[in-house]
Amino acid sequence: MKTEKVHLRTKKKAKGMIGLFLDYSINGRRQQETLIGFNIYERPKNLQERDYNKDIESQALRLRNKREEEILDRRHGEIIVYHPKMLLVDLCLKLIEEKSDKTSTKSVWISMLFHLRKFDKNTRLIDITENWQERWKKYLLEKVSNNSAHSYNNKVRTAINEAVTRKYINSIRLVSGIKYKEVKREYLTENEIKLLLNEECDNQRLKEAFIFSCFTGLRNKNTRTLTWEDVTENEKGTFLYFNQCKNDSLENLPINPIAVRMLGNRGENKDLVFKKVKCNAENNNKLAIWILKAGIRKKITYHCSRHTYAVLLLERGTDIYTVAKMLGHIDMKSTLIYLKFTDKLKLKAMNSLPNFDF
Repeated sequence: MKTEKVHLRTKKKAKGMIGLFLDYSINGRRQQETLIGFNIYERPKNLQERDYNKDIESQALRLRNKREEEILDRRHGEIIVYHPKMLLVDLCLKLIEEKSDKTSTKSVWISMLFHLRKFDKNTRLIDITENWQERWKKYLLEKVSNNSAHSYNNKVRTAINEAVTRKYINSIRLVSGIKYKEVKREYLTENEIKLLLNEECDNQRLKEAFIFSCFTGLRNKNTRTLTWEDVTENEKGTFLYFNQCKNDSLENLPINPIAVRMLGNRGENKDLVFKKVKCNAENNNKLAIWILKAGIRKKITYHCSRHTYAVLLLERGTDIYTVAKMLGHIDMKSTLIYLKFTDKLKLKAMNSLPNFDF
């Protein structure tokens, strides 16, 4: 007869409810694991409450079986690292340390961690309930913009899933995330690019780097870290070989004559192509002044050069799949957003409809 290693126990709670917990022993040490959120009615009054009890009891039984399997796996050589009391901030810090410095999401994780510490630096993995997640979402929406809240909340959700994957905790039900709000993406037209080419900038190399990005779609960090060994030439033209800072994928990107002109004179292989284009307040201010001097009244940041590149490709007839590849997008949804901002494509589509005389 099979002997249970993990027992599902009950405990009376207030308001006619019963809480569930697991009782088991590891290496001779008894442990009790409270199943947070697993409460049933002591005396169900109707069919709805009885069905609710059955559902909760079924879920609790699955967790009991899973915990027993983990204990048996450990005894047969598989290492199960169960850390329910590990601090969430410590797990996030561990995940940050494991990330490559080349990925732009690392800075987002660091920003999220700053707010997580302010919200509750003492939260343990076992403390993460649906109520905790809702309070965390509310905090974010009060402290940062909606889309930053969306991003920071997703990082915590990733950390929770990672904790489950690494078997630090049991599975946790994730509540609905914070919905991303679409924002207007500014970009430059061909005429506006011509205005900028003919306007002087206090930092000439910054000007050339920005125009270069308008014709290559490179992110600011990729442009700043580009070296001459990343630039190759052959009978087909000039190509860039680099790792996307966001997803660390290796890209092979052909570039057009205007982008080639912006490169300037070739240096040593290890030399940076664009020196003096650090991402700082001084250069951001010079970029803004240069845009205004050219008579452009849009709120243009360096990243708008990437939007410009996408729109230029689409308006000149490049199919959406090629644009996605040129931008280094893994998810097509990121590329489809640009279709909403290209008036020329909308007009072209409308004009392609048949016109009848009647």
